[in-house]
Amino acid sequence: MPRERHCRRHGGGACSCEMGNLYRFVEPIVLLSVAVLKEAYGYQIAQAAEEMAVTHAGLDMGGIYRALRRLENNGHVLSNWDTGSGGPARRIYRLTERGRKHLAEWAEVLAEMLIPLTRLQKACSEAADPEDAL
Repeated sequence: MPRERHCRRHGGGACSCEMGNLYRFVEPIVLLSVAVLKEAYGYQIAQAAEEMAVTHAGLDMGGIYRALRRLENNGHVLSNWDTGSGGPARRIYRLTERGRKHLAEWAEVLAEMLIPLTRLQKACSEAADPEDAL
């Protein structure tokens, strides 16, 4: 049974405090990769996710597979084994309707994060400006 994620601090709804790994944004990037690819193997998802990485460190395969497992446990993706493609069996993933809604929640969280991040970036730039030090 998928577990519901609700923000205990802010009374429910989309909130960054309950949305998983925020530093590298693994979960929304993996969700988006699965949504764009429709159906994909872990390696294909990793390739698509790497192109969306938001840090220089990128995304490691272990983190991607942990995110896929967590997303599947929560009912956001489904997987099944593909044994008919003439090689070792591979797990193929696809987004569920619940996953599509979770991706929309991530879009809300990311939009809300842009405001303070933009403010922080501007403040850092202003504080680092050598003209202000005079």
